[in-house]
Amino acid sequence: MSADIFVIEPQWIVQAPHLRCTLKRALALQAKQNVWASTEHINNARVMAYGDQLPDSGRWELTRSQLRTLKIAIEWRRAKHAASDQKTAPDILEHWTEIEDEVIAAYRAVSNEAGLYWI
Repeated sequence: MSADIFVIEPQWIVQAPHLRCTLKRALALQAKQNVWASTEHINNARVMAYGDQLPDSGRWELTRSQLRTLKIAIEWRRAKHAASDQKTAPDILEHWTEIEDEVIAAYRAVSNEAGLYWI
């Protein structure tokens, strides 16, 4: 495995659909809310939301750029939709939070390895 790839292995079937949905919502609102400031991240989001890079089961092999795209989308979702999360079953919300936290931690780890300051 290349040092430029980070592997995440979702543990719950609800995790990949949640992140794909988060990406699709962010893409749908990109023009109004400017979720991502870079075309690179918009393109990453499209590929991950509609492609096969975030399968329901099995490992995800993501680049640092893809991890950053996900991190930005996760932070956007948390800021915009935290109130609606209260309507989500606690066990589902726990699994969503687990994968979101894992993605953010992975982005921090690869950024730190590269000697980059992460935001």
